[in-house]
Amino acid sequence: MLASERVDRSSPVPAWAQVAQILRRQMDTGVLGDGERLPSEQELATGFDVSRITIRQALSNLAAEGYVERRQGVGTFASPRSSVVQHDLTLSARWSDRLRAEGHDALSRQLGAAVHESLPADLARRFPDAAGTGELVYLRRLQIVDAVPIGLTESWVPAGLAPGLSKEPLMDGSLSLTLGERYGIHPAQVDNSVESTHAAPAEAQLLGVPADTPLFVVVALSRRENGDVIDVSRTSWVGGRVRFRFIYHAEQGAPAEPAQP
Repeated sequence: MLASERVDRSSPVPAWAQVAQILRRQMDTGVLGDGERLPSEQELATGFDVSRITIRQALSNLAAEGYVERRQGVGTFASPRSSVVQHDLTLSARWSDRLRAEGHDALSRQLGAAVHESLPADLARRFPDAAGTGELVYLRRLQIVDAVPIGLTESWVPAGLAPGLSKEPLMDGSLSLTLGERYGIHPAQVDNSVESTHAAPAEAQLLGVPADTPLFVVVALSRRENGDVIDVSRTSWVGGRVRFRFIYHAEQGAPAEPAQP
């Protein structure tokens, strides 16, 4: 049963985005169950006290995020939450290998490679030692699961570290596999951080979502045992299509829960 909520007319957030947020929360919390049929556009418009155009825009956004399925002539249904794939940042195994083992069709589609003189300004400020490594090979891959794009990855690798990297396709679309198998380079440390943003028009087009769709951005810096930079990567994951998992392992004698800041 759909709980009744109204949009906040005084909010700077557009009405369609508020409706999408409410419906998204109701699906995440089980108010709208997996596979449950949503009320019609007119019923939703009446319930939220908005126009049908507003409802249509909200549902289009939710469909792009994978939250709902719109069936022509039948209606709109809450997608099974099991369709959201899980990405575990604490494991060293490749995400595509893990998902394939779970029965998914997972692949990385290489979109191109080029040599750049430097990192983007925001990453250069963040990783000054990576910015000082000279020319960088820039690679882009589209991450796809069960024929649906879920993420877009950009990577920068010091050109001198892997000669010829930009001239041959990556092995299975994977930078880590290529560096390991072709060059014998394996990371000793990977530092991940997660941020949130919204899809710019170019990203949205590649990911098959509306502009301004919420994205989780994982920025990673990998190093060799001697501390040398292997690569800087930035992956923009579609918020409604990926769930992140982190596992905390308490050391012997340490508290069972992470220390609070």
